[in-house]
Amino acid sequence: MSTGDPPFENILAQGFPTVERLRRGIVLGCIAHSFWLAVNERVFEQFWEGDTYMDDQMQGERWAVSFPDGGAVAVFYSSESSRNPYPEDSPPYDQSYYFRGMPEHLLPAKERALSWMLDLDFQAGGPNAVVTAAMWADGERFTAIEPWPDVFNHSLWECAYQLMPPEIALTHWWEGMGLPGNGIVSAHSLYERRIASTEAIITVEPRELQGFLEAAGNAPNPYRFAAARELLAGVGIALPE
Repeated sequence: MSTGDPPFENILAQGFPTVERLRRGIVLGCIAHSFWLAVNERVFEQFWEGDTYMDDQMQGERWAVSFPDGGAVAVFYSSESSRNPYPEDSPPYDQSYYFRGMPEHLLPAKERALSWMLDLDFQAGGPNAVVTAAMWADGERFTAIEPWPDVFNHSLWECAYQLMPPEIALTHWWEGMGLPGNGIVSAHSLYERRIASTEAIITVEPRELQGFLEAAGNAPNPYRFAAARELLAGVGIALPE
């Protein structure tokens, strides 16, 4: 997808997002991808560990974000970025550049996010974990060492759907994954109920479960539903057995 596409241009014009906007977009993305997992074999990495979320759609990009109380730290990598340090003729890599000016109390969140990024020896985490962009929030809105367009164009575009209005993002995901049309109503219902609820866990209602069953052709594979259940659990949604 090109960063010149109209939806991307709209995001670029809006500047750094709020923490809540990204968090809600991640919730919606997990719900949408849970329908894929209920129908298909897993072809991506997407999960939560505590307050940290990681996403890798296996297309050369990977990103992670940690949500401590009162802030967030997000890190991104794209093989398409000119900052990608893996080619042999690349300049020396300096991870510290991307975090200059970040408050020290966000360091643990930074490390949690970086723990899901690969370093130059293809190990996870550490001071050489590779990113091509990063941003942090000490409060409601993200910022970075560089302007928003630079952050976006050097790999943050990978989470562009998570920054779109929910109806638009859900439509893009649904069409891209080739899911049955009726299930999108269930996905939107789940999203609205999850965002509106203050409960730690909400349960998929029968009418929403029907959307999963219809997507699976009314013959659910228990292993695939288990994968969908695991992804939903990360955003506080319980998919019944």
